[in-house]
Amino acid sequence: MGPEFAPGVKGVKALTDESGKANFSGIYNQETPCAYYANLRRLKYEIPQHGATVFNQLIDAQPWGDGYRPTVLDVCCSYGIVGVLTKTDLELDDVYTYYQGAGDDGRTVDQVRRAENEFLGQRARPAAPHVIGLDVAENAARHGVAVGALDDAFVENLEATTPSSELAKKMSEVDLITTTGGIGYVTERTFERLLTCTEAPPWVAAFCLRTYDYEPISEVLAQYGLVTEKADQAVRQRRFIDDTEREWAMAELAARGVDPADMESEGYLYADFYLSRPQEDATGKPLADLVTIPAN
Repeated sequence: MGPEFAPGVKGVKALTDESGKANFSGIYNQETPCAYYANLRRLKYEIPQHGATVFNQLIDAQPWGDGYRPTVLDVCCSYGIVGVLTKTDLELDDVYTYYQGAGDDGRTVDQVRRAENEFLGQRARPAAPHVIGLDVAENAARHGVAVGALDDAFVENLEATTPSSELAKKMSEVDLITTTGGIGYVTERTFERLLTCTEAPPWVAAFCLRTYDYEPISEVLAQYGLVTEKADQAVRQRRFIDDTEREWAMAELAARGVDPADMESEGYLYADFYLSRPQEDATGKPLADLVTIPAN
């Protein structure tokens, strides 16, 4: 199907496939994230903040030892927003406000990036984690590295190919794999190809839209010794871009036997949180004792 604009959401170009699920390819891989943040703010896109809140709890709860900075691999990293929210004391609304109107101010790409680098540097958290990005969107990932939101990035499609030697080597350093809005664009193939590069698999913390079945991923993770727990509470991702996407979501939920009452029926996509880790870790501290899922 061709591009359509969502009613009442100026500038949000949604390319819908035959199923009706929207994607944001028109704004996902520009040289700067000005349009990305402006449009997602209009859609009340919240999931990066929920994700970062939970990921920071997981990071802070670990006995890393003095001076150790854990390494996070964020799958479908885009411009590095999860990196921003874990490496600084900024919140998502701060980022949205920073970029409000920035797309029309006449600055060059280099000027936008230098200013954002300075802005993020002023709000850096001490002993923040190293954050590595993985995405197919080269411009977005490179922007994340340029401004310091990401310490490194790999532009690779693990749905189609095995990891590069560089990524395979880097996986030995990864303590935590995260994703907020990536499930559906990536499947169990990506996670399996990542874990084949590790001797001691890292924890996997994933937010998955309720329209998708996470079980194929958890089954793959189990093959590497990781036990998956699901949080009791779902979190809001964003509002539907249009009626077509809402109809798609409702059909997917119905097919899965998931009740949309008080969630998707209210006009928003919702995501469940899953944490996968070795059995001994899960036994020692249940998920409910480890993190508090943000309220919507």
